[in-house]
Amino acid sequence: MDWLTKARWHSEQLAKRTFHRQLRLGVTGLSGAGKTALLTAIVHQLTQSNATQLPFFSVMQQRWLGARIDDNQLPQLPRFAFEKNLSYLQQQPARWPPSTVRWSQLTLTLRYRPGSGLRARFQEHQETELVLVDYPGEWLLDLPMLQQSYQEWCEQSWSLFAQPHRAATAESFRQRLQAIDLNDTSVLFVQELCAEYSHLLQQFRDLAGAYLNQPGRLLVPGEFAGTPLLQLLPLLPEQLVQGGALVDLMQKHFISYQTQVIEPFYRQYFSGLDRQVVLVDILGALNAGESALLELKQSLLLILQSFDYGPEHWLRRIFKPRISKVLFAASKADHVTPDQHQALTLLLQQLLLQHLQSVKFQLCPYEVMAIAAIKASEAGFVKQNGVQQACLRGFSAETAEALTYYPGDVPRYWPDHQLFSAHQFEFQQLSPLPWPKQQLLQHIRLDHLLEYLLGDKLT
Repeated sequence: MDWLTKARWHSEQLAKRTFHRQLRLGVTGLSGAGKTALLTAIVHQLTQSNATQLPFFSVMQQRWLGARIDDNQLPQLPRFAFEKNLSYLQQQPARWPPSTVRWSQLTLTLRYRPGSGLRARFQEHQETELVLVDYPGEWLLDLPMLQQSYQEWCEQSWSLFAQPHRAATAESFRQRLQAIDLNDTSVLFVQELCAEYSHLLQQFRDLAGAYLNQPGRLLVPGEFAGTPLLQLLPLLPEQLVQGGALVDLMQKHFISYQTQVIEPFYRQYFSGLDRQVVLVDILGALNAGESALLELKQSLLLILQSFDYGPEHWLRRIFKPRISKVLFAASKADHVTPDQHQALTLLLQQLLLQHLQSVKFQLCPYEVMAIAAIKASEAGFVKQNGVQQACLRGFSAETAEALTYYPGDVPRYWPDHQLFSAHQFEFQQLSPLPWPKQQLLQHIRLDHLLEYLLGDKLT
């Protein structure tokens, strides 16, 4: 694409934002929370659904004219693999789409009839662009590093590695660092040491409840694979006091990582968001135990400090957008029975209480709800000892075995140490339900999500 075509495209994007004809929706969530599934479901429902499938999405009732994927984006922008993701769901047996390993983008053109005012009298239809962005959840974990010095990051890292669910895994690498020469900065030594730290992060990623693994690019490097920018690790706090050429080198690499990796990522994907979904898998943290739940809370609160919230203003919308509406969603609501959805919502509110208060102070509207973008179970009842018992029917993600079971209760209040000591949560991981091509994907409250985040923009 020549420079004139590229300039014209950027000019068109600016015009659309100026006249409120474009909305950038960000889905914020750690790896495994269900970002890719949610984005796939949003595109599928908006391009295929009707009022019956999305009854609480008000524009669908009488004014909806449809949506289509806009392929008129710059060729150098990776396209979100919507069709490929659907193909996994249509397999026999159905599979979840694979984890995201690079960023991608997709734009939908939404067409509808204006609901009231002069536009309803003089315009047959209105169009709004919805821009969706996907990225590896591992990259999100780097955002808190922007607010830290190298020393602060090292202290935080080793404090985290000392937690009960991490300590045994981290011990051999701790001993390795204690034996190194802090003045050795030879190329091969630094490469090998960083490779060992990368291996440790891989081990943490496979460890239930270990969320805050930094730098995230060591797990999913993307375009930085093999570059010196990824030669970074947290030395032991006592080694920082001792000093040495390796300490100086790591401090230099930390600053380079901040300025050349994290800051461009933030500017490109997050600084221009208009609306936000914060997607949280609480059930997985409950399974992993008390330390995991606390680490999930810490990770989310650190990440969410990086976002700018507040009322929308036309001038800020063009030059420095803020998130004017945010939805906090507990994902995988279909992994518990419907009577537990309220408890799941209440627990998410308690998990994010500090951030919710901050968002409210910044005059940004928010809601909290439990959702399932793509259902993996059917809720029902079985009779046990003459009593109706709520249950779920689905397929195990590990064994593909058909299951009919009661998954257990979700605590309505923040679980204390005593509860974790006395009770082991065991919420199953489920595969998607079989999906015939001629049918629409089933969901829980996706219409509520769309109404809250888009409804006021489609009037």
